[in-house]
Amino acid sequence: MKRTYRELIKALEELLCETTLEQMTVKQLCDAAQIQRTTFYQHFQDMQDFLEWYILQKQNEFHSLGTGSIPREKVSDVLIELAKSIMNYLKNNEKLVKNMMNTQINGKPLFDLYVSTCVEDLMRRLENVPELEESAGNTPVRFLAEYYVGGMIAVFRWWIMHDKPYSEEEFLRYLNLRIERMRRG
Repeated sequence: MKRTYRELIKALEELLCETTLEQMTVKQLCDAAQIQRTTFYQHFQDMQDFLEWYILQKQNEFHSLGTGSIPREKVSDVLIELAKSIMNYLKNNEKLVKNMMNTQINGKPLFDLYVSTCVEDLMRRLENVPELEESAGNTPVRFLAEYYVGGMIAVFRWWIMHDKPYSEEEFLRYLNLRIERMRRG
């Protein structure tokens, strides 16, 4: 069973380099994964069901990238930790992320699902930050997460779409400078 899932994920990601989700069929996916269609339907009702499962797997993969070792005393520490998680995810899934930017599921960009995963992850990370109340005032955590992630994702997207004009180290350093300057105020 694990092999089937692993092969389906691999096949989907390879096919996304060649075609869009809208054009992809269960048959193409199964052929690429080298599994029978009956096997696919034993696990999933249809392509939509499979894609929902796939997105959940990717979300779990992203959540597992958090280092957890950085003290979470300051909002800036959490933001820097999130930026590093995003960078690690991009390094491991660069082709996929580029394709996600141009792929839609039910009329919504697949990349938006990645963004919502980052927002949820930041909200989870901010839950126990002592500085949050002091630095955020009465701003709801959801608002803060959408704001910070929106800016971070926009700059990551720009960086990817412009063929990484800065090294990863430079990019993270610039983000760190912006986060620190924002914290000071």
